[in-house]
Amino acid sequence: MPASPTPPTAGRRNAKQDAIRQAAMRVFLRHGYAGTSVDAILAEAGVSRQTLYNHFGGKEGLFRAVVQDVLDQVLGTLADQVEETALGESDDLEADLTRLGTTWATVMLQPHVLALRRLVIGESTNFPHLAQTWNERGPERLQQYLLRAFGRLADRGLLRLDDPQVTVTLYAHSMVLVPDQAMLQLGATPDPATIDRYITAAVRMFLARYATTTG
Repeated sequence: MPASPTPPTAGRRNAKQDAIRQAAMRVFLRHGYAGTSVDAILAEAGVSRQTLYNHFGGKEGLFRAVVQDVLDQVLGTLADQVEETALGESDDLEADLTRLGTTWATVMLQPHVLALRRLVIGESTNFPHLAQTWNERGPERLQQYLLRAFGRLADRGLLRLDDPQVTVTLYAHSMVLVPDQAMLQLGATPDPATIDRYITAAVRMFLARYATTTG
């Protein structure tokens, strides 16, 4: 009697899912969401239709997974930087906020992140839930990290937080000013000196408004 087939391990399943997501991202970025067919993804990924649907439920579920995958990578990098900097315990706010901002801008300027962000914005009218996914998995989660860190800095008497959400939002938007400009200039990638110039100025302006005279 032939032996029963060995079920795929979790590692093999994850590797298959990763390969499908990577292939799908390439196709989505080439053709946009509406212009991408399931057949094109299958051809790029080299998998069967049943495999794709078993893992992701279809094109929309796969696109959500692609967005979430990129956001998890981006957010993970920035969260690691927040933790490594120990922002809430900072004794040099200008240096630490500048370091975090530089990392933030650099990560957001990665070509695939810029391209996917353009795609999500472009599809937001027809698929508002995709933009919602981007906001929930990205900016909103990162702002929660900052709210905790800024709250700790306020407790230590180093920041004024009259309106914590506004304060965090102003800092966050200042850090993505350069990536936002790059979104409108296809093929133009700011050099490190330009990123440093903008981030340094933005942090100094932020601290001029919110830093206390103590600490």
